[in-house]
Amino acid sequence: MRLLITAAGLQEVGALPPGVEPLIFDPAAPPRGFRAAFLSRELYFGGSRDRPPPAWLAFIEAVRQEPALEWLQIHSAGADRPVYRELLARGVRITTGAGANAVPVAQTAVGMVLGLGRGLAGWIAAQARREWRPVTAPFPPDLQGQKAVVVGLGPVGLEVGRLLAAIGMLPIGISRRPRPAPPPGFITTGIYRELPALLAGVSWLILCCPLSEETRGLVGAAELAAMPRGSFLINVSRGHVVDEAAALAALREGHLAGAFMDVFAEEPLPPDSPWWDAPNCIVAPHAAGPSAGNLARAAAIFRRNLDLFLAGERMINEVEP
Repeated sequence: MRLLITAAGLQEVGALPPGVEPLIFDPAAPPRGFRAAFLSRELYFGGSRDRPPPAWLAFIEAVRQEPALEWLQIHSAGADRPVYRELLARGVRITTGAGANAVPVAQTAVGMVLGLGRGLAGWIAAQARREWRPVTAPFPPDLQGQKAVVVGLGPVGLEVGRLLAAIGMLPIGISRRPRPAPPPGFITTGIYRELPALLAGVSWLILCCPLSEETRGLVGAAELAAMPRGSFLINVSRGHVVDEAAALAALREGHLAGAFMDVFAEEPLPPDSPWWDAPNCIVAPHAAGPSAGNLARAAAIFRRNLDLFLAGERMINEVEP
């Protein structure tokens, strides 16, 4: 079997099974005639959701044009790009890298809970003004005992819940399907359509879910209004999960006490976006996930899937058509 792979990807993967021939990807002259392809993470370095790097685009075009392609392993946790739906419709099997960057994303999300809960956004703003601003009453409430709704119970959401529980918070998990029992650390769970009813008394709304027809626009003005005044929003999922205009209005009105926004409907965020000046908001350039160990973790997922593919079995993180 012939496999399209980058030189860096092959180095991370290591030895291939007998009978698998690597075709090293060259953006200037992409190889042809391969049954499987590994879209490794380094091809995306320096890009953004709406402006992928040229090498990544060349790889995608190579797999689109390959009639023999049966399986594509992608580096991202989500498979919401139109090209992936196109390949699925052709009968190509697609597997994701979900889990490869779960721990760093979860650590970022919970780090921002800790930071925003202690007043980090205000400290950053005061530092930019060179203003020494002593803390005065009312002081920030204790984090322990606060409820947080974690939307999405994949690898990221499960790790977020574990970390929140470790600092004494009370996570509530929301996912696509009902669960017979809450995962470790969670006090209860629900499904997406139950979100509005579960937001009363919740101090934190943390979005970790994939983008799908069920989650697109999941959080709008009504959901934000259902949260108590002074609550917080953390988004490390996809920009389209949130009504950005509603979230911005909630911040400006003070209904939301703060937010961390790592993802947006348009990326890179335009220089004239109102989000740059949103009050008590920390903006990141889709940077919650990058970490030194991600390449090796993604390669390990691919290597395990390669064995499963060759055995004709269902693979890890396989996307439903």
